[in-house]
Amino acid sequence: MLKHTATSVLKKDPSDISGDIYAFLDNLEDSINVPLSLDFKFKFILFCGMGGSAIGGDIISDCVADSARYPIKIQRFPDIPEWVNEDVLVVISSYSGNTKETLSMYEQATAKNAQIIVLSSGGEISERAKAKGDPIINITPGLQPRCALGYTLGIMINVMDALGDPSTKIAVQKSIPKLRTLRDELSSDISIAWEVARRIDGKVPIIYSTTDIASSALRWKSQMNENSKMMAFSGSIPEFSHNEISGWSEGEVREKCMPIFLYEERMSRYKRNAINASIDTLKSYGVEPLVLKIRGKSVTEKIIRSVMIGDYVSLYLAYISGVDPSTVASIDEFKSRLTKLLTVRKRSRSAGPSGKA
Repeated sequence: MLKHTATSVLKKDPSDISGDIYAFLDNLEDSINVPLSLDFKFKFILFCGMGGSAIGGDIISDCVADSARYPIKIQRFPDIPEWVNEDVLVVISSYSGNTKETLSMYEQATAKNAQIIVLSSGGEISERAKAKGDPIINITPGLQPRCALGYTLGIMINVMDALGDPSTKIAVQKSIPKLRTLRDELSSDISIAWEVARRIDGKVPIIYSTTDIASSALRWKSQMNENSKMMAFSGSIPEFSHNEISGWSEGEVREKCMPIFLYEERMSRYKRNAINASIDTLKSYGVEPLVLKIRGKSVTEKIIRSVMIGDYVSLYLAYISGVDPSTVASIDEFKSRLTKLLTVRKRSRSAGPSGKA
């Protein structure tokens, strides 16, 4: 398993997102300490969002899996489920406030008389929520959505606390000193994150974890996509052992891939045996996985530690590859194309069969 000790401090370049990655922990701590009072009666929580605005919901769902008194679901597709009604609390997360898919989910939730909370830095969704009278929790503006996770996650943790489940907030507060030490190690010129990045360079990373911390594996994947500008995928144990493991048994494609296991220091005997058996099986196929030990006394601490490591790995991969981790031109292009298509379709519907409005 990879281990390392930091020896020097990374000089941060203000032209990229290294400062925002460093500030994740500060943003998280600041946002969980903001007083919040909510009064909702519900039977289900639905977190709605896309990309960097949605990952906080995935993390919350993992963190409260054993303590939540109600089901929690994450919705990314713009069509929300038919079962959504007045008994469902819908948490709409859109950092920019202008994401088309999220605006669509907000309108559908409104039409179904769901209870709604909006998390945003502004934009159209805040204007709609203000006009309708839905609660709005403001997020500090001026960041890339993926770099706002500290704020969005902290706010979501605060929401759960205000709704009667303080477990995640307590776990974060207890972990802050150790997480600060981890950040100092990760932001050094020589760290475990640099070592992992060098091992991954030139490969397609596929990140595996147990289902307990699957949200952190998903965060690793998306950060490599956006920051490192590379293909990456994620999966979970023990599902891996019932299908994906066959794909690693033979073929040339696997030589281009790097399996990464986020190996929890504390986990059940069954999960430990399952992940050990998976690693040993890969080795028997001639595949040497990268096994990264994830410490933490609680699921929450392990997830946040894993997220922090992954963020720095994605940053250092960008440095190694010589790409700008800040820009996401391809995503901007997609959003522009989607807006144009939606505008054309809207005009076509309003024109009617004759083509005249």
